[in-house]
Amino acid sequence: MKIFNSLHQINKNFKKNSITVGNFDGIHKGHQKIIKKCIKVSKKNKLNSAIVTFKPHPRYFFNKNCKSFKLTSIKTKITVMERLGADYLIFLNFNKFLSQLSPEEFIEKILVNKLNVKHLVIGYNFHFGYKRKGNIKLLKKLSQKYDYNLNIVEPVKSKNGIICNSSTIRKNLESGQYDKVKEMLGRAWQIVGKVIRGSGRGKIIGYPTANIKLKDYIIPCKGVYLTESYINGSKKNKKYYGIANIGNRPTFGGNKILLENHFFNIKKFFYGKEICINLIQFLRKEKKFVNTNKLKKQIEIDIKTAKKILKKNK
Repeated sequence: MKIFNSLHQINKNFKKNSITVGNFDGIHKGHQKIIKKCIKVSKKNKLNSAIVTFKPHPRYFFNKNCKSFKLTSIKTKITVMERLGADYLIFLNFNKFLSQLSPEEFIEKILVNKLNVKHLVIGYNFHFGYKRKGNIKLLKKLSQKYDYNLNIVEPVKSKNGIICNSSTIRKNLESGQYDKVKEMLGRAWQIVGKVIRGSGRGKIIGYPTANIKLKDYIIPCKGVYLTESYINGSKKNKKYYGIANIGNRPTFGGNKILLENHFFNIKKFFYGKEICINLIQFLRKEKKFVNTNKLKKQIEIDIKTAKKILKKNK
């Protein structure tokens, strides 16, 4: 998959494409269905498949102080989309120019003139252009004028009949309904970040941790999770299991949210290294302990529980 980080990197002779457009935050099952359809259409019509997304997310552009809500990092987005098999991933810089394009201008100037769209594949609730005024009705109308075919993909629903969408996933993450999150994503939720130095308390009590700031990620339900991690620069596809506490460490009077991951099979941490942490299962909510001995005993229980789950799922 070839990645373009701006329209300026695309030459004038860009080949005809089957294109899908969206924020794709989470790349959940609904997004995956759209992308797979885009790829299928491209192969059937001997075209290239191109995923068009935005950087930053439009919500951050319009409100830089908004509450953190991100589900996927750029790294995770690239990894999942590449796995799906698209030919191109195109990041559009969401800036003042792009935000003020009318729906028809977006179609004409970006998708037709620049990206040579011949098939457009979009979700059932797609909106675009200035103030999100563009919709499916307009896309159908413009398809005749600009000579492209339109494919509309219906939503994916969970076992309970709930539509898979990013907003629902965020709500489930915050409320601790992690099994529902995994069902809608079709995989474990992943957090990517660089290991930073913490207070060293974990090492003192016998359970050293690799610490990561969540930055603009949505804050999930505070608590302990079973984790599977990949460390940038280590052996390819080498998995490291452990448990992570996501929270503000109430036993020690902490106030900043941090992810603290204790590995079962690593004793030495590489500060500054990028690490990808998959949350495999939610174990329990964060709680305040009366002393460190009580905390240590609970960590021992958490580790035993986590290892039982890993053994069961081998």
